[in-house]
Amino acid sequence: MARVRLEGIEKRFGRTRVLKGVDLEVQDREFLVLLGPSGCGKTTLLRIVAGLEWPDRGRVFLGEREVTSLPPRARGLAMVFQNYAVFPHLTVRENIAFGLRMRRYPEGIVREKVGRAAELLRIGELLDRYPAQLSGGQRQRVAVARALAVEPEVLLMDEPLSNLDALLRLELRAELKRLLKETGVTTVYVTHDQMEAMGMADRIAVMREGEIVQYGPPLEVYQKPVDTFVGGFLGHPPMNFLPLGPEEASFLLGDRREVLVGVRPEDLQVFQEEIPGGVPGRVLVVEPLGPHQLVTLEAWGQALKATVPSSLSLEPGNPVWLRISKESLRLFDPRTGRALLEVGRAP
Repeated sequence: MARVRLEGIEKRFGRTRVLKGVDLEVQDREFLVLLGPSGCGKTTLLRIVAGLEWPDRGRVFLGEREVTSLPPRARGLAMVFQNYAVFPHLTVRENIAFGLRMRRYPEGIVREKVGRAAELLRIGELLDRYPAQLSGGQRQRVAVARALAVEPEVLLMDEPLSNLDALLRLELRAELKRLLKETGVTTVYVTHDQMEAMGMADRIAVMREGEIVQYGPPLEVYQKPVDTFVGGFLGHPPMNFLPLGPEEASFLLGDRREVLVGVRPEDLQVFQEEIPGGVPGRVLVVEPLGPHQLVTLEAWGQALKATVPSSLSLEPGNPVWLRISKESLRLFDPRTGRALLEVGRAP
């Protein structure tokens, strides 16, 4: 297996600067997710690692080898695309074997590796079928099996689950996580789906407008966003942001300064009876979501989202009182959106 290291990667398409000096290191056997909205540069960055695009500046390393100028076939990579990219005129067996035969493996080795890949992806009974006879999930399993059969140093995946329905996406997400842990292949995975990123990644690199704005373990990125973009992008529903003047900040934080307070919906405690120190509010919308409900509230003169148990009986118009623990708050500079020091620490 191998590390992936990117140094100062820049890329332009015409006058548009798509990547702005990206530095990134993916450890051996690590599962890294590039997460961000459409147009942030994540797929372009993946294609540069694959050798399908050339950077205008910067260098690409796989292990200790610089591969910036090498073609894809010389990099020891495999890639899985969003649109399955299986050959319709070949059986599943022949699709999985394609890369091995291109590398001129002996037929005995091809059979062995195809069987192993099919076993890992649990598609052994499909080997003699053609892609037209498969479901979308089965075709994507074939694409992953073909990629893993060649035992790549690095596996690149570009939104491989986005064309599948929600239940199948959930099933394959768990399967992929199991599979990639078992094989130990270094993986770079592109998605705009935060649930995929949170559930699968060892580390997440959040991208915005051609730059990596935060890089770390999923829970760290979720709980300690470095700015309002990350706080607002990661989370469903996203983080609430409360602009507080000096007097409001003094009441809530014991600190007189203008500040933007971030709080996750699950960290807003909602009470139907008045409580000491509680902030009064009013229910605007209630959305039942099975074991919990998403409630839109009006408090501090603005709308907030709170996740509360389904056992709490709330109706639009009901008065409520809110409590927020200081430990769950994040403070942001209202001018720059950048995170400030933790609540309770000196500025």
